[in-house]
Amino acid sequence: MKKFRKVHIEITNICNLKCTFCPPKIKPNGVMSLEDFDDINKQLKPYTKELAYHIVGDPLVLRNLNEYLDISLKHDLKVNITTTANKISSNDYNALMNKTIKQINFSINSYNANSHKKSLDEYLNPILDFVKYAQEKSHEYFINFRIWNLDESKSAREFNTQVFKKVNEYFNTDINIDDVYTQRPKNIRIAKKLFFNFDEYFNWPSLENDFVSDKGFCYGLDSHFGILTSGEVVPCCLDQNACINLGNTNTSQLKDILSSTRVKTIQDGFKVGKVVEELCQKCEYRTRFDK
Repeated sequence: MKKFRKVHIEITNICNLKCTFCPPKIKPNGVMSLEDFDDINKQLKPYTKELAYHIVGDPLVLRNLNEYLDISLKHDLKVNITTTANKISSNDYNALMNKTIKQINFSINSYNANSHKKSLDEYLNPILDFVKYAQEKSHEYFINFRIWNLDESKSAREFNTQVFKKVNEYFNTDINIDDVYTQRPKNIRIAKKLFFNFDEYFNWPSLENDFVSDKGFCYGLDSHFGILTSGEVVPCCLDQNACINLGNTNTSQLKDILSSTRVKTIQDGFKVGKVVEELCQKCEYRTRFDK
């Protein structure tokens, strides 16, 4: 039986922001029921030890997030949370201290990708307040401030400068904007188990995109796969519309879906550098794995 490093489960596809770097959502708003989520967690135990509550959507929009986390805890599965934290408050603290959490990713550059009535301080301060609370509680998981907006034109340099200034003042650090753009680190440590995480902008795959290549490799169905709120199983965390619909957990067992001919064909193709699915052939993101 193949093991996966992580499985992305979209417990909701609802988000309270509309980031310019995210494609328009086609599927209707949805929330995975606790009953379905429990069943999927049970089925996933032989395949992975780690979940990410994200493909699109923001887990923090759910007021009962802790119930989902408790289900994963019951099944001994570790969890990654990715959130814009646009409306984070003390009401979220209990869930975000759940001991099944392995990592929390705050998508800081989501602020810069939206039109806001709130100031940057009004956005950042509640996040920093939570981090302070978590530090006081001696959190054991990792916290990442995601800055996924690096590009050659340095289009977000001014915004990043403001963020670094705020974080430097709060944590008494000395992170230099010029060093980030020159050295292009993947991570910079801010404090114990607290990091800046850097990456570039990327284009989401779409059947409307131009053909890229039918040769190459991807980690989809190798290190991970995804399950949408609708129960549709997809080969990677970027197939938000189930263009490659491998099956549905509402009508099929995961073991049957993952052992299907289509799944094996995709996996065998990547092993020999062959890209068999049209969506994958039109995906720029996977080309970074060919380097």
